[in-house]
Amino acid sequence: MTQKLVCKIPSSSYHYEIEIGSGLLNLQTPYLNSLASRFAIITDDKIASLYGEQLQECLAFSGLEVYLFSFPNGEQYKARGTKELLENQLFEKGLGRDTCVIALGGGVVTDIAGYIAATYCRGIPLVMIPTSLLGMVDASIGGKTGVNVPYGKNMLGCIYQPKKIVIDLSILKSLPKKELANGVVEMIKHGLIADSRLFEDLNSHSNQILALDAAILQKAIFESCRIKKEIIEQDEKENGKRRLLNFGHTIGHALERLTQYSLPHGEAVAIGLLVESYLSVKLEILNPTSFDRIKKILLQYGLPLQLPSQFPIQTILDAMTLDKKSLKGQPRFIIINAIGSPLAYDSSYCTCVEESLIKNALHWMNDDLCCH
Repeated sequence: MTQKLVCKIPSSSYHYEIEIGSGLLNLQTPYLNSLASRFAIITDDKIASLYGEQLQECLAFSGLEVYLFSFPNGEQYKARGTKELLENQLFEKGLGRDTCVIALGGGVVTDIAGYIAATYCRGIPLVMIPTSLLGMVDASIGGKTGVNVPYGKNMLGCIYQPKKIVIDLSILKSLPKKELANGVVEMIKHGLIADSRLFEDLNSHSNQILALDAAILQKAIFESCRIKKEIIEQDEKENGKRRLLNFGHTIGHALERLTQYSLPHGEAVAIGLLVESYLSVKLEILNPTSFDRIKKILLQYGLPLQLPSQFPIQTILDAMTLDKKSLKGQPRFIIINAIGSPLAYDSSYCTCVEESLIKNALHWMNDDLCCH
């Protein structure tokens, strides 16, 4: 059964569809034909062989002019140089404003392909086809695009909404269980910041979700996408409520950067969720029982909750100063007072925390949570 959500952007009359179901990859020709004359599928080298060539052949068989562009798999390639290389390849093919970018891949692909679509010829149509669970429930929704720089993650980019998001659940069958768990982290985050029912469903059905039970997985993905799109509808540009989607990422992004992205995004955010929840406990806002439940659900999904090595506390603090929620160089954190219930802080949805408490939480991370 196919389900659909419509994301309505509040600052304009713009809206787009999120289509969720199985076997959708090769059913997009009629819609795509209405969007543009030519198509540029942008993906990584792994997805190119798994699904990119298949999609190109399917669309070409239907009479569409389609080109396939790929770059090496890995977070380290989400960089300015990769964007420039791909843009040059599009120019060499003579592609112009009559072209639609199809972002086919995980979060790295959707971020960089979306950024290209936003800036190429000053903006061309974009269709997202995420191939990872993380991409389906998080990276593809909401228009965030960008690349990493040595100073931090996603420090260059823009908000650029797609024309459509196609979530084909059958693609998940090729996803390693570790990557599936990385995506579940973002779903758990959605439950923590917005809906305790989603958290409970993920907690109760971890075995079925990891086993790719179609009905249970689709329901969880639909609810996770619903939460994210409803937050975006209230705050597209991240001036307030959208900051909730950054729960766990203040520390998570810092850890990714410090490990040169050898720590996967989902694993880094899982640690970030726990450390930032630990802060809520130390502030005497979140009760310890709820904290224990958060740790338990992450372990249920097989998240290792370990770092390749310890990092000096000051080094981690320095890595957090360029977080997008920072104020005058001071990191700010999302604080929850219960599962599914964040604090609003006068519509800022984040707050500064005393440095001594942050250091305490980071010591706990180094010495207790992530110790080997």
